[in-house]
Amino acid sequence: MNSGNSRISYEGSVTIALFTGLAVGAILGILFAPKSGKEARKELVEKSERLLEMSREGFLEVMEKTRDLTEAGRQKLEELKIAGEEIMEKGKKKVETTAKKIKLIVDESKAAAKKSEDFLS
Repeated sequence: MNSGNSRISYEGSVTIALFTGLAVGAILGILFAPKSGKEARKELVEKSERLLEMSREGFLEVMEKTRDLTEAGRQKLEELKIAGEEIMEKGKKKVETTAKKIKLIVDESKAAAKKSEDFLS
C-alpha cells in the first residue's frame, strides 16, 4: 500500500510542478512580449482560464485515481476480513474436535482406572 500512496504523492507533486511551470512560463511570456497592455491582459486572462481548466482536469484525475485506490483497498480489506473469519472458524472447529478427543481419552482413562480399582478391590 505504501508504494501506491507514494505514487499518488509523486504524481500529485509532478502535476503541481508542471502546472506551476506552465503558469510561470505563460505569465513571463505575456509580460515580456511586445504587445499592448490590453492585448497582454486579454492573453493573460485567456491563458489563466486555460491553466485553471487544466488544473481542474488534473485535480479530477487525481481524485478519480484516489477513489479507485480507496475502493480497491476496501475490497481487499473485505477479502482479508472474510479470510480471517474463515481461518478463525477452522481454528475453532479444530479446538472443539481436539477438546472432544481429549475428553474421550480422559473418560476412557477414568473408566480404565475404575476397572483397575474394582479389579484390585
